[in-house]
Amino acid sequence: MSDLLRKLKAMRGTPAVEPAAANVPAGLGEAAGGLGAEVVSNDAGVHMLRQVTWPAGARHGRVAIAPEPLHPLLLRQAGAEPGGRVLYVDTETTGLSGGAGTFAFLIGVGMYEAGSFRVSQLLMPGPEHERSQLEAFAELAAGAAAVVTYNGGSFDLPLLRTRFALSGLPDPLWQVPHLDLLTLTRRLWRGLLPDCSLGTVERGILGVGRSSIDVPGAEVPARYASWLRNRRPAELDGVLEHNATDIFALSAVRSRIEALLEDPAPARPAERHGLGQWLARLGEEERALEHLLAAGERQPQAAWEASLILKRAGRLTEALALWRELGEAGLAAAWVELAKHQEHALRDFAAALESVARAENCRDARPDELHGRRERLLRRQASSPG
Repeated sequence: MSDLLRKLKAMRGTPAVEPAAANVPAGLGEAAGGLGAEVVSNDAGVHMLRQVTWPAGARHGRVAIAPEPLHPLLLRQAGAEPGGRVLYVDTETTGLSGGAGTFAFLIGVGMYEAGSFRVSQLLMPGPEHERSQLEAFAELAAGAAAVVTYNGGSFDLPLLRTRFALSGLPDPLWQVPHLDLLTLTRRLWRGLLPDCSLGTVERGILGVGRSSIDVPGAEVPARYASWLRNRRPAELDGVLEHNATDIFALSAVRSRIEALLEDPAPARPAERHGLGQWLARLGEEERALEHLLAAGERQPQAAWEASLILKRAGRLTEALALWRELGEAGLAAAWVELAKHQEHALRDFAAALESVARAENCRDARPDELHGRRERLLRRQASSPG
């Protein structure tokens, strides 16, 4: 089979490897050596393997990576059970839009092993060797208890699922619990950073920048296309660095989140607000309340959310005090909650009308809603005995 035909079949997802294709292509061993990798052969063809290991206690900026296991709340976020191996996965692809014509030419897998953190990078020498790379990844992923990514639910995992399907292989991550750290970083740091890309989180939260050889993600597809033509290691050095650092950063971000959970005292109000929102969504309302009340001293929205938890918990005295404080600060919704309590619990229609009037003077007032409430209160007041 010609090299061109093999590549065309691979682009269509058709298994195109003949038994002879498992032989190492000329010059590939030398190219692999230049990348600090080795060539691995299997029945499906060949792929390249590069491994990078960080020792126990290694730091990424201000954060030391945490060993297994995941924090119980992170396990709950992922829907995972305690125990078992956790994979940290990131891919580099031939395109940024996904689709059947996009390959994950590099799959990076991070795992804790005897306290150290090892990243195994599986590099596809060419489309005709995709099946070899995918089978190697399936071996690494076998029996995983959870997978951690950064925006992997929208990109990496669907792309891998597509590539496994087109190659006629079962997806090893099918129904494996998934923790997408982008979801949590947005909750914690969206208000503190210009965006929540992994690089921005590294600089702004972890206190670290990338090395000079790291390649921006937008350049990656072109680098791989060039490497396919000339096999020069310099084309992919920065790509491999970028991928390995992304995966190491995933572990550091996870460690930073767990540190906030264990000791929130140094956290900024925005971080405590985000923790409170997340914990409330997990059903941990008591723990959420602690964070929201702490954040509420500086952030009225956090105090408002705390008041609603207090209301649900039947702690009306505390909720009423917060509503009055927030109302005085100009939050119309707080006056509305006071009006509801005054109308339904106290049947003090005059006080409820006063609260509605105070709400109408707030900048965030909803005139139509308040007009309807006022009219109903006037009718009830008029028909009330005495």
